[in-house]
Amino acid sequence: MSAPLTLLESADLLGRYRYVELAAFAALGERARSCSDPALACYLAGASLAHGWRARQVEERMPVSVGLLDVAECTRSPSPEVDEALALLAGPGDDADVLDGLLGALYPAMDEGYALRAVAASPACDPPVVRLIGRLRCDLDAVRREGLAIAGRSGPARPGRRTDVGALLARAGGAFGPLRARSGRGDSGPSGRANISSPL
Repeated sequence: MSAPLTLLESADLLGRYRYVELAAFAALGERARSCSDPALACYLAGASLAHGWRARQVEERMPVSVGLLDVAECTRSPSPEVDEALALLAGPGDDADVLDGLLGALYPAMDEGYALRAVAASPACDPPVVRLIGRLRCDLDAVRREGLAIAGRSGPARPGRRTDVGALLARAGGAFGPLRARSGRGDSGPSGRANISSPL
């Protein structure tokens, strides 16, 4: 078991969770508009809303204290590779490839990243965060299962997008970056804050 995260480390990681959920919310919502398959368009729109819901759950659990950054300042990209992976995932191309990349690369990486947080939990301080992680993983799994139910309706997927998205996330240390952020991790924009509006 890893040593428990400090308060600052936990706030940083929760900020990265929120960033990725909000970025996926925006990317999938936009991609849903261009889908030729109505079933997949509905799925991506629903998946986008689920990302927004999870971002809100994370925001409500972020620590607030004198000396800590506020929610907006904590909401930072884990790395340029994560941003590139999300852009590639939802970019132009076959609808089937988008779904394959989502179910085969992004969602497994997100689930693994969430699971790692429970390993570095303090029995005294982190039960609320552990409960949050449980809710996030359950919701993510439900959305993934819905996607598996429609996979193949848009035709066979080519593995290239899934492979490339997975490789970018691996280079980043996971969908949320490493458990404890490396120094000098990638920023989003000059300030490093997410330029994404909250969905709720």
